[in-house]
Amino acid sequence: MWRFGIIDLAQLCAHKKSTGEKFGTILTATPYTAVMNNVRKLFLLSTIFLPTLALVAQGHPNFTGTWKLDVAKSEMGSGGPTKLVVVVDHKDPVFKYLVQGIAAGGQFEESETFTTDGKTSRDSHGVNVKASWDGAELVAVGTADDGSMVYLSRLTLSPDGKTITRVFTQKNDRELRHEIYEKQ
Repeated sequence: MWRFGIIDLAQLCAHKKSTGEKFGTILTATPYTAVMNNVRKLFLLSTIFLPTLALVAQGHPNFTGTWKLDVAKSEMGSGGPTKLVVVVDHKDPVFKYLVQGIAAGGQFEESETFTTDGKTSRDSHGVNVKASWDGAELVAVGTADDGSMVYLSRLTLSPDGKTITRVFTQKNDRELRHEIYEKQ
């Protein structure tokens, strides 16, 4: 039986019939129904806002660590590096890295620093770098002084934090490169 405060529906009907009161009288809420209505509202609001808070609190992945290129798992096209180790120091928004590797038979080393907040910086090759977040993906766009694209790089971190995938393309080589780096 439906309950409305202390009086149940059968008692209400009998009371109204004996007194001649018309149905349609609005019942006043008891403290119990008022509390239950507030609980329902709170539950409804929590289902809307908690997922939003979780996304905000999630933040961005941290790429800090030493990463080694897995040449066998990577698709780098022709002329890619045969060995590559990247040491990343990532304290968002500052992203610093040191790369050491072998490409085209010669060893190389380079160090760069940029920010992930969308501000433009200049790298050691004179390229303007603008990096920003696209969800959990770090996107870096390198442009020449005339605004033309030099490269586009997208970094993602695996859910377990042990693998970085870098999708990279550059101006003179439109072939997409999929580089897989394993945490050391």
